[in-house]
Amino acid sequence: MKFNVVLKSLLIILIGLIGLAHAQSDYPKKPITIVVPYAVGGGADQVARFIGQQLSLRMKQTVIIENRGGGSNTIGMNFVAKAQADGYTLGLATPTFLMTPAIIKNHPYDPIGDFTGVTLFADAPLVLAVNPKLPVKTIKDLVDYGKAHPNQLNWASGGTASTQGLAGLLFGITAGIETTQVQYKGSSQGLNDLLGGSVQFMFNPMPSIIQHERSGKLRILGVAGTEKMTKYQEFPLISDTLPGFHASGWFGFVAPKGTPVAILDMLNKEIQEIVKDPANRIRMVEEGLEPRMMSREVFNKNMQNEFVKYQKILSTQNIIKE
Repeated sequence: MKFNVVLKSLLIILIGLIGLAHAQSDYPKKPITIVVPYAVGGGADQVARFIGQQLSLRMKQTVIIENRGGGSNTIGMNFVAKAQADGYTLGLATPTFLMTPAIIKNHPYDPIGDFTGVTLFADAPLVLAVNPKLPVKTIKDLVDYGKAHPNQLNWASGGTASTQGLAGLLFGITAGIETTQVQYKGSSQGLNDLLGGSVQFMFNPMPSIIQHERSGKLRILGVAGTEKMTKYQEFPLISDTLPGFHASGWFGFVAPKGTPVAILDMLNKEIQEIVKDPANRIRMVEEGLEPRMMSREVFNKNMQNEFVKYQKILSTQNIIKE
């Protein structure tokens, strides 16, 4: 009798495993949705649409880009967290995804506990640009000026929970200087004030800065990445002067926790193949991105480490949670 019960239980488990294996083997059998937690037309939206288009071609299935902006990206990512963990709903993750718990009360999800990483596919290095009226030409000059003129350097950001905001805070901490953050609803407004001279420096992606550097309206002092930019080798790393400084943006995909490993591995492999393609790499570099390939394990580990780093940095700023 006991043997029959055990045998029946084993058969049920086996049937379930066969069904799961079959479900994964014919993936994807319906459209995949990539949720972009930002408005249509921005840099994150454009990156997601490009990768989504390439993923659709490789997997021979429709990939839908669904924009769910607002709430410092929590509206869109909360939708992903609560979606069925079947591989058909992914979220576009950026550093903001890991920052918001430090600035929002009653945060609706746990960025680490409720998600699993699919892959990181691009870095978006920030550059530190200054108004040329400021008498500095190098990162060392800026640090020295900041030490000699405490709280007289104003810098623009798109808010504390943004890559620009984090970069500016981290720069001040690493350099040991006291500066003043001026927050804007969008980085374009901050850039306009940097050009006008009402703020003295700003971290922003290269594509929005390089034209003003070439015209002499801004001066680029350094790149906030871990490696020099492929297309702009002439600009030094900030870490050459401030060892350990790194505050670049990045783009990756996450899925709801519990998504089958076989599906996650398949998506990781396909997206890495997209990034490997020479034509795709050229296009990404032209748009100021640095193509990256990363295993799920490394991506998840990196997110855990960055989450801890961001919470530590933001906790020192006496931020009143929204």
